[in-house]
Amino acid sequence: MAKIPYVKHALKNLFKAPITEKYPKSPIKMPEKYRGKINFDAEKCIGCGMCIRVCSPGAISKNIKKLNDTEQEITMSFNLGSCTFCNMCADFCPKKAIELTKEYSMVSTDKDDFIVKGSFTKKLPPKPDPKVIAAMKAKAKEKAKAKEKAKAKEKAKAKENKSKEENK
Repeated sequence: MAKIPYVKHALKNLFKAPITEKYPKSPIKMPEKYRGKINFDAEKCIGCGMCIRVCSPGAISKNIKKLNDTEQEITMSFNLGSCTFCNMCADFCPKKAIELTKEYSMVSTDKDDFIVKGSFTKKLPPKPDPKVIAAMKAKAKEKAKAKEKAKAKEKAKAKENKSKEENK
């Protein structure tokens, strides 16, 4: 008679209690440094874009809308469908406006449920005065001319010293 492998184990396990978790009935406690769904705090964000630069899958986007002459609205979007949950955006955020929560259940049939957005208003930088810019350019030209004159004097001195040494 041929021996069927694992029959003994199968019969033994048939009468044992299951060893799997009873999820959704009982929630699972996540480990300490678990990286789950992104939480974005728009109040803390300064709009520097560091998170966008370090996001390798390109899951973060920034949309800027001008409100008036002095303000702009910045909207940050995080696409969880593209996110690898590497935590680089949260690590590099200077104001800690991004954090990865312990939320792990992100099941949905609507792709818009996988986009985390936050908007904030920021003042535009002041427009430079054309007169001030012209004055700065003139000052830079004067500095460049002064530098050229100094170099020319150094060359003349070096040439003079060299000719004196040759005459000795």
